[in-house]
Amino acid sequence: MRIYIVGAGALGSLFGGLLARAGAHVCLYNPSNVEHIRVIQSAGLAIERDGSSLKITVEATTTPDALAEADLVGIFVKAHQTARAMEQIAPKLNPRSWVLSLQNGVGMESEILRFVSGERFLRGVTAQGATLVGPGRVRWAGVGLTRLGRWEGPITSEIEAILALLRRAEIETEYSGEIERLLWEKIIINCAINPLTALCDQPNGVIVHDAELREVAGAVACEALRVARAHGVTLTDSEAVERVETVACRTAQNISSMLQDVRRGRPTEIDYINGAVVREGRRLQIPTPLNLLLTRLIAAGRMLEHPA
Repeated sequence: MRIYIVGAGALGSLFGGLLARAGAHVCLYNPSNVEHIRVIQSAGLAIERDGSSLKITVEATTTPDALAEADLVGIFVKAHQTARAMEQIAPKLNPRSWVLSLQNGVGMESEILRFVSGERFLRGVTAQGATLVGPGRVRWAGVGLTRLGRWEGPITSEIEAILALLRRAEIETEYSGEIERLLWEKIIINCAINPLTALCDQPNGVIVHDAELREVAGAVACEALRVARAHGVTLTDSEAVERVETVACRTAQNISSMLQDVRRGRPTEIDYINGAVVREGRRLQIPTPLNLLLTRLIAAGRMLEHPA
């Protein structure tokens, strides 16, 4: 199977590297991080985990020339980069390719579906964690279940083959016919952990180790849950809070993707996480003041670092 990873940052490089090791023909594409691509081209991709390093030979490029040959195209850019990335690759995109998004948040699907049929679009969520620690080096920061589903239509033999390949790559993967519900269940977790860790400049564990932050995170999660229930989520308040705290404990040493972006002075995905809760809350006439506050605080921090 030929796989093309669009947005070979931390998570894209991790998935691409593991799939290449499993025997797939993988090409990592990143037009902006040229140094990362050059190191992979010359010395391979290093995946670091538990003090050891795995070196993988994998194709890497800064141009989308080989995209038309792909059986599967993985979209791993940040949510706010989706529109631009899709416009860049659209001229090369084969309409028969499957397109997979494991991106954080909700809302970027509409940008992908401008160029991809819903019947060829796979949307998913993953508990895998990765950090880009240097050019050509990725830390496998967390292991967990990946679940994906077809945007329109039933599961097919081609999708079964994609699932089998992911499992062969040691990426635990399941198929789900309720992908919208899963996206919103993950939103509840991300909207509590990501902005608070970014604002406090602390790893995920601070959410449970600091009593006051723990209380705030629980309130944010319960507020998001009231919106998520309109998308099939049936969790109770206590179950939602428990999921946030379980993830924060399991990934206590991880640096959230939002904190990584803040530290690097890059735009965050806040508009597709807490901001998505706010927008949907307004549509449903459900108040979301805590999520609105976090959205504004993260946006204000970005403006202070990069004033006009």
